[in-house]
Amino acid sequence: MKTMLTIMPIRLGLAALSAMASLPAGASCSIGATQRIHQIQGRAAASPLQGQMVAAQGVVSSLLYGKDGPVGFFMQEPPETQDADPATSEGIYVYTGKLALPALKSGDLVSVRGKVLEFSRKGDAYSETQLQPTSAADVQSCGAQGELRLAALSMPLSGDPAQLEALAGMAVAFEQPLYVADSYHYGRYGELALSSQPRQWTATQLYRPGSAEAKALQAANRRDRLILDDGQTQQNMDAWLPGPGGLSASRTLRAGDKLRGLRAVVSFGNGSYRLQPLGAPQVEGANPRPAAPARQAGQLRVASFNVLNFFNGDGLGGGFPTERGAKTRADFLRQKAKIVSAIRQLDADALGLMEIENDGFGPQSAIQELAGALNDGLPAEKQYRFVDPGVAKIGNDAISTGMLYRPARLSPQGAAQVVAVGNPARNRPMLAQTFALGDGRRLTLAVNHLKSKGSSCADTQVDGVVDADLGDGQGNCNLTRVQAARDLLKWAQARGQNPQSGLLVMGDMNAYAKEDPIRTLEEGGLANQLARFQSDAYSYVYGGESGNLDHALADAALGQWVSQAGEWHINADEPTALEYGSEFKSLAQQQNYYAADAYRSSDHDPLFVDLKAATDASRQQDQPAPSSPSSPAPSSGSIAAGDPQVLSLLGLAGLLAWRRRRQ
Repeated sequence: MKTMLTIMPIRLGLAALSAMASLPAGASCSIGATQRIHQIQGRAAASPLQGQMVAAQGVVSSLLYGKDGPVGFFMQEPPETQDADPATSEGIYVYTGKLALPALKSGDLVSVRGKVLEFSRKGDAYSETQLQPTSAADVQSCGAQGELRLAALSMPLSGDPAQLEALAGMAVAFEQPLYVADSYHYGRYGELALSSQPRQWTATQLYRPGSAEAKALQAANRRDRLILDDGQTQQNMDAWLPGPGGLSASRTLRAGDKLRGLRAVVSFGNGSYRLQPLGAPQVEGANPRPAAPARQAGQLRVASFNVLNFFNGDGLGGGFPTERGAKTRADFLRQKAKIVSAIRQLDADALGLMEIENDGFGPQSAIQELAGALNDGLPAEKQYRFVDPGVAKIGNDAISTGMLYRPARLSPQGAAQVVAVGNPARNRPMLAQTFALGDGRRLTLAVNHLKSKGSSCADTQVDGVVDADLGDGQGNCNLTRVQAARDLLKWAQARGQNPQSGLLVMGDMNAYAKEDPIRTLEEGGLANQLARFQSDAYSYVYGGESGNLDHALADAALGQWVSQAGEWHINADEPTALEYGSEFKSLAQQQNYYAADAYRSSDHDPLFVDLKAATDASRQQDQPAPSSPSSPAPSSGSIAAGDPQVLSLLGLAGLLAWRRRRQ
């Protein structure tokens, strides 16, 4: 049984959709209706007339466009001939393909003769009922306008697919504001995920995995998400919002931005129900781009940044495409310019890196090139060196952790450590370095990048237990990450305790705040600094849900020194279309979507932790602090002593990236 929905007349703001009380006397079509649209649709998911030839009359609501023009249109039963059954849709999609259609616009009365078909792709749970005429003569414009009456729809949805099936092919109106939850597929497919909430949270960011609260939030998120499409069947069209002019590097559309006055047709395609717009909704920038987080004079800033597979080819201008990063030298230069812009504005005195190419520390290495680009034009007190642990490579993965620091603010003490955490075939090693702060205190920064959720570890056992995805929200390889967290704690606890020596663990843990790896670290005495200073921490948006995979955890000594901690939201909320790459974009889009700025320089937001000056920190020594593990004894390695080569950034405007395709 399909969900009941009251059908209401709603005024449209578009002249093409003006309602008419009755048809002009001269209106006529030679194709007479043999069925009403609600009879074709029926009460079930599939049409009771599937495979039959029928004729129907309706009012055009919108057209769907392909590369060379319209490929179909939606039409709706006139109000005076609709039935009273809310379980039967009054709209339908007419697929015309390459047929030569009469000139149609919204509001036109048309008659159509065609076969009733259920269209779906392999694996789709549902299908779309369509009329498919066999010739251009099977579609006739009746020379008149009809009344288009919109149904009221609001979110969250009921959760029953029958609710949208009962509206399939019909024009609907939202009287509530809706928010952008996700724009991952916006540039390539024109798709935006919308929600009634300004932000949807990953369940395990807020609740323990598998808990009743986490399951309830997952279900609520699914009910409160619907795709707004762009009315196009082809890929890589110009992103049409915000209007006028559409998306550009300077005119973004971020997660959390608000849409008002949405009018659309409910359709089904590419595996999901979606909305095809009747016009452009009003866009309000409810989540504006943030400026760089302010620093207080005299304090020290430590940060971490996932640099989105920063691969520099052979370091001499060739070697492209790279294994994981830029496909061309031009793309890499654009990537480098964005990463450098972000790091300079972040203004950290020590910076942990993730996803930098694991190609050593020589003159042509990625970290050497990044340090040189950062230093180009900077005053001496702002310049960086990179930590060289004295090994050819850090682990065996294509990407690695890395570390930059300012010699003017920090003095390395002893050798850097490369520490295996967990299964070395799964987790990248931790990179740790101790620095003197110049006031008697010492900071040990430990940079991590644990196993991702993206591939299975079901062929691996941890403590005799198969590390499979348990379906509790933690994804693949949870036990592998927990094992790494335990090893990290063992290393931390072997350091001993000293109020003048603090430990800060940072990096991409690939685990959300309430998941087992983070809980393991917290129960082991490392305090979560983002949770301490932010009530709504997030560094990543995936599938429309926000949370922080990136973390900053401190022992008791360092916790006393922290003045603030947070994320700089320059990446997670931004459309992927604004990334550096040139794939799946026209030449105009490559220029229009790109700027050599910090925004969408990566897919993760950078984190920062600010440390008080010694005099301020000493005032808190007697106050309670989070319990912690211990301190002393680094191992062997070395710090790069020479300044990195200085390379000029090229200010090319142009190209940008992105993934996935539409059928």
